[in-house]
Amino acid sequence: MLRDQWKFRYTARQLAEAAQTKIEFHKGRLEFWEARRKEVIGQIKADGIEVNEKSVLLQYASPKMRDFQEGGDIMIRNDLRKRLAESYEKLAYHTGRRDTFDGWQQVLGANPDDKIELDIDDWLFFFGRDTSKDGQ
Repeated sequence: MLRDQWKFRYTARQLAEAAQTKIEFHKGRLEFWEARRKEVIGQIKADGIEVNEKSVLLQYASPKMRDFQEGGDIMIRNDLRKRLAESYEKLAYHTGRRDTFDGWQQVLGANPDDKIELDIDDWLFFFGRDTSKDGQ
C-alpha cells in the first residue's frame, strides 16, 4: 500500500479538539494582525501622508505656468500602504480559516464518538502546520 493511500482512524472528539486548537491559533493571528492594522493606520495618520507639489507652483515659475487646479498630489507612503494591505489580507485569511475550523468543530463536537478515517491531507488539515503562503 502506498503511503498516500494510508488511512488513520480518529474519533470525532479528537478531531473537534484539533479544530479547536486551529481556531485558537487563527484567533491569535487575528489579534496580531488587527494590532498591526491599528498601528499602521496610526502611523499613516501621524506621519505617513506626503504632499508632493509640482514645480509649477513655485514662486519662480511664471504666472502662465502655474496650475493651481492640478498642483499637488497627496500620497500615503508606499511602505505604509503595503503594510496596511498586508494586514487586511492576513485578517481576511485568518478570519476565513477560523470560521472554517469553527464549522468543523461544531459538526465533530456534535458527534464525538464517531470514528472517522483520515488520509494524509485530512490529517494535515486538522493536525499539521499551515504551510500555505498566507498562513502567517
